[in-house]
Amino acid sequence: MDTFKKTLITGGTGYIGSKLINFFLKNNHEFVVLTKSKITSEKNYFYLEDLNKIPEEAFDGVDRVIHLAGISKDINKRDEKTIKKYTDANVKYVENILNLSIQKKVRSFNFISSTKVNDLNLNFSKDNLKIQRSIYSYTKAEAEKLVKKLSYDYPIKSNIFRLAIVYGPESPGNLRYLINLLKMGFRPCFFFLSNKKSLVHVDDVVRAIDFLSINGKRGEIYNVSGHDYELNQLTKIIAEVNCKKYINFVVPKIIFNLLSIFIYPKKDFFLRLKSEEIYPSKKLKNLGFNFSKNLYDINQSDF
Repeated sequence: MDTFKKTLITGGTGYIGSKLINFFLKNNHEFVVLTKSKITSEKNYFYLEDLNKIPEEAFDGVDRVIHLAGISKDINKRDEKTIKKYTDANVKYVENILNLSIQKKVRSFNFISSTKVNDLNLNFSKDNLKIQRSIYSYTKAEAEKLVKKLSYDYPIKSNIFRLAIVYGPESPGNLRYLINLLKMGFRPCFFFLSNKKSLVHVDDVVRAIDFLSINGKRGEIYNVSGHDYELNQLTKIIAEVNCKKYINFVVPKIIFNLLSIFIYPKKDFFLRLKSEEIYPSKKLKNLGFNFSKNLYDINQSDF
């Protein structure tokens, strides 16, 4: 088992990053944070104004990197400006961090990716990026290639962690739209859908990141996906946890399809809602990791 003296976290002020920092504080682990947010004067936080100008002093004494930073929101735009924005944040920034990790002789590099990459079949290219729905997935896939190459070319143990839908207190993302509706006492019933979703609690995500950075096999990709739930089962559990009384309303298939067409800003929400998103965490479990939280054991504070 490997142990680390000091960890550098990118994206440490984001949702998962802030939870990871709390985990390290609780376990008395030394860390530094690279962030684009001007929110702190703490000496172990380094402000990043330019993705191409990373302060080298942030790497002093660091032997493990956990890269969480990037743009995680998927959008429908495919113009040159948007493609450049996503490529800079999700690919070039990873490359810059990798290069410094090599230069500073970091022992472990851990890249936080997404299970959405599992859905891709085409090779990454600028042309493909223009026609595919998920610009986020494609830039994450390209970054994964850089990280995998690291373990082959340099004496750094690199790992990739693909996260499923993450839930927890005030979790962002498409799931939040559904949770907010359920908290109001309205439970939509999609009887024409029988699809399942992999959901993982943020506390388990944090534990898995730390666990895999220590126990993961060199160059491996791991799904961090928690437990699987049918969509209607999912809505029922969340409604029962958050409301003493709630109203079930059946959403006809034709209404759902019309909403997915005409409510353009939330188009991805409807597409994700009806898709099957199951990603087994067999490799992670085989290493001895157990997911400690599931929807049946949670309370209101988990939403």
